[in-house]
Amino acid sequence: MKVPVSWLNEYVDVSDLSVKELADKLTFSGVEVEAVEEFGVSLDDFFVAGEVLKCEPHANSDHLHVCTVWDGKEEAQVVCGAPNCCAGIKAPFARVGAKIPDGGFKIKQAKLRGVVSCGMLCSARELKLFGDHEGIMILDPALKPGTLMRDVLPPPETVLDLEITWNRPDCLSIIGIAREFAAILRRPLRLPPTEFAETDIAVETFAKVVVEDPVKCPRYTARVMTGVKDGESPEWMRRRLEMCGVRAISLTVDVTNYVMLECGQPLHAFDYRRLAERTVVVRRARPGEKIRTLDDVERALDAETLVIADAAEPSAVAGIMGGAGSEIAVGTEHVLLESALFDPASTKRAATRLGLSTESSRRFERGVDPDLADWASRRAVSLLVAHGAAKVARGMIDVDARAFRRGEVRLRFSRAREIIGVNLPDYEMAEILAALGLEEITRDSESALFRIPSYRLDLTLEADLIEEIARMHGLGSIPEGAPEAAAVSALSDRDFRAKAFCRQTLLGLGFSEAMHYSFLAAQDLDAFDKRGRERRVVLPNPVSADYGVLRDLLMPQLAGSLGRNASRQVESAALFEMGRVFLLGADNVPAEEEHVALGMMGPWGRSALDRRRAVTREEAMLWLKGAVEKLAAAMCAGAISMRPAEHPAMEPGWCVEIMLGGEKVGEMGLLSAALRHQWRMSGPMPLAELRTAPLLAGFGRRREVRPVPQYPAVRRDIAFVAGAAVRHADVEAAIRKAAPAELTGIELFDMFSSKEIGKGKRSLGYTLEFRSAERTLTDGEVNAAFVKIVKALKDGLGVEVREE
Repeated sequence: MKVPVSWLNEYVDVSDLSVKELADKLTFSGVEVEAVEEFGVSLDDFFVAGEVLKCEPHANSDHLHVCTVWDGKEEAQVVCGAPNCCAGIKAPFARVGAKIPDGGFKIKQAKLRGVVSCGMLCSARELKLFGDHEGIMILDPALKPGTLMRDVLPPPETVLDLEITWNRPDCLSIIGIAREFAAILRRPLRLPPTEFAETDIAVETFAKVVVEDPVKCPRYTARVMTGVKDGESPEWMRRRLEMCGVRAISLTVDVTNYVMLECGQPLHAFDYRRLAERTVVVRRARPGEKIRTLDDVERALDAETLVIADAAEPSAVAGIMGGAGSEIAVGTEHVLLESALFDPASTKRAATRLGLSTESSRRFERGVDPDLADWASRRAVSLLVAHGAAKVARGMIDVDARAFRRGEVRLRFSRAREIIGVNLPDYEMAEILAALGLEEITRDSESALFRIPSYRLDLTLEADLIEEIARMHGLGSIPEGAPEAAAVSALSDRDFRAKAFCRQTLLGLGFSEAMHYSFLAAQDLDAFDKRGRERRVVLPNPVSADYGVLRDLLMPQLAGSLGRNASRQVESAALFEMGRVFLLGADNVPAEEEHVALGMMGPWGRSALDRRRAVTREEAMLWLKGAVEKLAAAMCAGAISMRPAEHPAMEPGWCVEIMLGGEKVGEMGLLSAALRHQWRMSGPMPLAELRTAPLLAGFGRRREVRPVPQYPAVRRDIAFVAGAAVRHADVEAAIRKAAPAELTGIELFDMFSSKEIGKGKRSLGYTLEFRSAERTLTDGEVNAAFVKIVKALKDGLGVEVREE
């Protein structure tokens, strides 16, 4: 939002304040000043009014002209490329030695296509002014050549560039900012005049308005004007529009834009004669209906989009942009002026769907003053009467279905002092709120009841009034102090501590925490897993198509972060994320669930001296499996088991379901090569995702304390060749079934395959540990148990024990 200081000064006197003081006061009141810009410059004596005496085509160019320019003292030959340059005009002339404001280059005598040029005819852009930038700036024919341009052009102006937050739509106007300064400085607010004369012919004679959807359009007003002399708008209006970043077009269009910037109410002007049956219908678009908007793009409409139509077809997208069929064109004399109120949610949805963001939609999306439509309409009409000689039909068509009622909020003075931390007297707080436009209804010794002005849609709670008092008093005036509170909550913080401990455990295992948005593009989830597509939560009004669906898995985004790191030459990384996923329940109501996802890439599990070898799939899978098991053990979740599974995003044969207490709690696997290809990854990427609730269920459980073993352990190694289908779980089950109670440990220490072993086979090596809590085991006892285990493996799994 750009605010020219000279325009602001018309509504509240700030002439005694420097630009820095203005910016500081506004920033400390809560409205951020992003930048302070200068519009226009002070020109030196090198810039004068020049008269073009001759203008002939350049012999060596198809677009340049060779001009003879009289600057009041001498004639100068100038090569000019402006299409509007011709003999007899007067334009700003920069003599040799001048420094052009826009670009900063210095004018020198130079040859252009073999012709000497001694100076430059300037456009408005080159002088940092408004106007047509496609050619040189044409001056008043009565201007005397040689007149200094600084005496002709308006002085430089200061423009404040403001960042307006979503909750302050009232500040999206010059008057809105003037209200802020009036409250800060305790000075009166001066509103512009809105008076005009009307003809005897009633407006209903000219037009008819029908509102079919009063929910999306609570109020629609229309005034009709005839005989409008639509030409160029006044120079001061064009300059103000340009300073605010709006291109001047014609008087009627410029007035609607000017009033919108002035008060915050978007307006739209229709060529009255181009409306079929002179009727305005506010309705939803019909199936298959299209409209060509003012940006000359044909747009398809849906049934949820509100349009302003005539009796035949849509003429505008309500609150967003007009249609090309009824725009104000050259020669338009009959104007229907729309000033309406549109539903913010509906406007936002339509603007997002159509990919349109305009100054009008920006204001309606945030909320326009419900009581502003009539005032803004009268203000625009008064300007058209004053500068376009418009004749105004008597009255105004007003279709009003508003259920709006100004809110009332009670303020407790003691509560305000407690929150702000400043001992402000009651009367001062009441004065601050009165300066902001709040109306005091009743007051007693403890509190006061205030009626909220219609333009402050953000004030609904006592806390809002306290915030207003604090910022008007001055946020910098509030003393610093640590809050004091003695509170003992009866609520359990177990869940918070469990999540914190889970995070600390994963950090301790070498993982780094990642955080992603809860919404992403549907195609990102589809690429990973389409199976749950019908249960996804789709956002009705997404910010963009890239954020249209709430995630139902954490793994896609985690894989994306790992992949992007790999594509940027990061050697290895291990990430985890704890967050919510969202699904539609059986009753089609969105539900959420906490998950934790883990992933890694590169030689993460190796030592520093062993990182050059390519990572195998077995290594990657075992590293992540070990991390999951360590996490479950640290959280006292119980024994983790795994069973084969299939997942569309995982390599075939490299996906497992994670089981906890016989219940599936998650999945783990290696990301498929097809998905890794987008990051040019050749190595494996293991990923896992678990539900948090069962993982954290055992947190805080007392661990069983076992006595330190008094007797030594006896270890035996066994190596055998088994088929590829034999799993570690199968081996462990067979060993435990045949082993005595003294078997205390089973550890897989080796696994490899080779041509010598045979295709479809692999060698496995295990260490078995035997220990008794009551005595020292003899070799005979251990050997006898070992023989039973070997026999069980041979008989049960068909393995070939390696005896060497």
